[in-house]
Amino acid sequence: MILILRGKILAIVALILTWPGESLARDVYVRLANSGSYSIGITQGMLTMTDAEGRLANIGDEAQISVSGGYAVIMGNSFLMPVRISGAGLLQFKGRTYRGAFLITQKGGLLNVVDVEQYLCGVLPAEVGANWHSEALRTQAICARTYVLKQSMNRADKGYDVVDTDADQVYKGAGVETAKTNQAVASTAGEVLTYGKDLAFTYFHSDSGGHTANIADVWGQKLPYLTGVPEIVNYKSPVSVWNAKISATKIQSAVKKVTGTDIGAISEIQVSEVDEGGRAITMTFIGTNGSKSMKASQFRLAVDPRTLKSTMFTPSGGAYKVSNTTTPSGLVTQRKPQDSGNELTFEEEQGIARMTSEGIFTTTELIDMLSNPDKRKDYYQKGLSRGGGKSAAPSKPRSKYGYSIERSGGDFIFYGRGWGHGVGMCQWGAMAMAENGYTAEKILAHYYPGTSVRKIK
Repeated sequence: MILILRGKILAIVALILTWPGESLARDVYVRLANSGSYSIGITQGMLTMTDAEGRLANIGDEAQISVSGGYAVIMGNSFLMPVRISGAGLLQFKGRTYRGAFLITQKGGLLNVVDVEQYLCGVLPAEVGANWHSEALRTQAICARTYVLKQSMNRADKGYDVVDTDADQVYKGAGVETAKTNQAVASTAGEVLTYGKDLAFTYFHSDSGGHTANIADVWGQKLPYLTGVPEIVNYKSPVSVWNAKISATKIQSAVKKVTGTDIGAISEIQVSEVDEGGRAITMTFIGTNGSKSMKASQFRLAVDPRTLKSTMFTPSGGAYKVSNTTTPSGLVTQRKPQDSGNELTFEEEQGIARMTSEGIFTTTELIDMLSNPDKRKDYYQKGLSRGGGKSAAPSKPRSKYGYSIERSGGDFIFYGRGWGHGVGMCQWGAMAMAENGYTAEKILAHYYPGTSVRKIK
């Protein structure tokens, strides 16, 4: 919702949740451009513009808009921002079409103001394949809906909810919609993932490389439902394995960017600490002027996350130095799940999540629990007998690994698995689980233990 009052914009938080009387404000604000001049159009009818002073004008089926000094200049006329633009047809910008309206903010940014369900129809085909299994699409729809609504609660000061890139989740408007992905959105309408009475942070990524990451190791937060879990179904993706050659000078610059210290020419890079899934937590860089350690996730972002696809590194010359069509090892193919009426209470679900984070259960037990939900009550009692489930902020066990990244001349060669930060749902893992009979609800329960799906009307 946007209210225009005395020439100023008042941003109302897009999501309003009250428990148990749920209500949902439907519009979300997607930033398409941060600033500049805009060329916009419409597929049918005329563009209608309303400015902050309530002035209404038809501006044709195409318009060139420049932004200057708090005003949008259209056809030689100046209009006080924010300016809202709408019409009967689909709006056009940079070769894409959009539902809803455009909003030029007081700071000159261009937003697409769109109903959250229509927004999701432009997200799913951009994030996952339109031909993916229907349960994987439903899973993605619930994740994406929860993500944008959660972000809308945290970004009131920014004037927008999300951007349209993978910095949040990819959104390409109405032009990419398909019948199958739209159906996934419609079949989950209003469904979100919650932890207790709050919306969950539903971070997701493309491929975990075999084990998802603990959010504390990546971004420093501590959330009991975002600790690492193993993939339980065998899968392969286009980035199941990869390698990247990065120059020592580029790495030197990345280390300086993060630490503020120039350690000189890099001579060695050590992976000094990994999590229980093998993902690098800490890296040590040794140079001619000294050494520095930093989080692997910080290094990845500083050096280029599209080149260094993940922090799930493998030792040089190791078992994963193979072609991209090879399935990651260490994953287990599961039989199809069976429904169970032996459900845990919310408190028991939280206890299971904490026990999992504490390492109370073995990998074999975790797999058995996920494959046979009717055993979860027994495992809950077994965990209690082992003293589990008591800590409020569990931490993952860590291990020292200690291997060096391979060097070749003036370059370092990284071998790795998967793509993305590794936190939350693995999209390719979710696809594999769906193909093996898991429902969206069970997939979400695996990647976000202790959460539950809830419908907000």
